Amino acid sequence: FLLALSITILYTALPTVQGFGLGGGNKARRGAAAKPSSPLLEDALKGYPFVNDDKTKLSSTFNELAKLYGDEEALGMVKIEPRVLRFDAENFEPCLESWTEQFGLEKAQAMVKRNPGLLGVKPSLTEDADSSMYGSYVVAALRPSPISLAAWGVLLLSLLGNQDFWTDGGFYNGGGSPLQ
Repeated sequence: FLLALSITILYTALPTVQGFGLGGGNKARRGAAAKPSSPLLEDALKGYPFVNDDKTKLSSTFNELAKLYGDEEALGMVKIEPRVLRFDAENFEPCLESWTEQFGLEKAQAMVKRNPGLLGVKPSLTEDADSSMYGSYVVAALRPSPISLAAWGVLLLSLLGNQDFWTDGGFYNGGGSPLQ
């Protein structure tokens, strides 16, 4: 009986402990208490390629991002799109709230993680975000990776070196296969 009671108390208290920031998980929660600074702030600033920007503003923007999306997720977004540290951090929470009403918190956070450029959207433009959700998948799929860059490079080289393809009209005239 005591073992069952202990397990019940543990499972009941665990979400409360996590919600107060006393332990467990690195997931962000909407409305969570503000942390003084993200432990990954230095990593984010090290990877920031632009110069002559106010480090205090960049730090506060990253901390807001980490508060809403989680430390690891915020660092990942900065690595994908460093310019997010230049965006207006006051728009982050209202946009996330609007997207959360439309898709739910996890889906809204995943959408922004796939396309960090959405952090630059003004809250007044988030009312009908279906296209943003679909677009985030397209952006993530087309983001350059070494494999996709290599595939596009091989295709480009095969097309550039294929004189018959271009003299026959290229793509507009059926142009034949670029690999023949």
